[in-house]
Amino acid sequence: MNSLFIVFHVILLASSVHLTNASYEYFKLALVWPTTFTRIRAPGRMMTNLPQHFTIHGLWPTNFSLPWPENCADEEPEYHFEEELMTATLQGVLNRDWPSLQPGKSNMEFWTDQWEKHGSCSAERFAQSKYFEEAVSITRKLDIDGELKKVGIIPHRTKTYSRIAIVNAIKKTNTRQFEPELLCFNDKGNVLLREIRMCFDADLDEIIPCPINKSAGVNLCKTKSNSIIIPV
Repeated sequence: MNSLFIVFHVILLASSVHLTNASYEYFKLALVWPTTFTRIRAPGRMMTNLPQHFTIHGLWPTNFSLPWPENCADEEPEYHFEEELMTATLQGVLNRDWPSLQPGKSNMEFWTDQWEKHGSCSAERFAQSKYFEEAVSITRKLDIDGELKKVGIIPHRTKTYSRIAIVNAIKKTNTRQFEPELLCFNDKGNVLLREIRMCFDADLDEIIPCPINKSAGVNLCKTKSNSIIIPV
């Protein structure tokens, strides 16, 4: 009797973990500044034709607490990435808005990685093509590059800006005045803007406040920083 109970309990736990890993509560959109990214991933290497606008790092379905869903296609094989779904039109849009910035990794390889690790966990709501289309749509609606430019925040080799100025400019976009996450990178004493992150509800209908980020390895820009560079 006890053995039967233990077996039943293990099966129940396994089922619970499966459901948890395949579900999510909200999305986090991560937009990366390409020049800073290459300083981190390819230091000392000259990169040509880098975009001079924020590009998509990822659109990540996640939860307010652990576990965070990842690699859901491993459990649901029908959610594996299908290259044939990436039409020429969609690829053309993604080549601009969601390119691979990693040396040696093609755009298609990057999109595959992002879908397999993250997008597949939202596949019950957003099929593969729809997932990528929605990521581009919400990014363009935010128009962060445009709003920064309106207030004179222009990428420059040495010019610095305060964190609060960058945040206030972004809050003028369609953010419902919610504050974005700003990630920075310290490069030989210079503080470079690395990423801007915003959170959305599970249906990508509305922006929501991002939970306080306590993830290891996430270097948030300091609250009172007055010397952030958006490098070219």
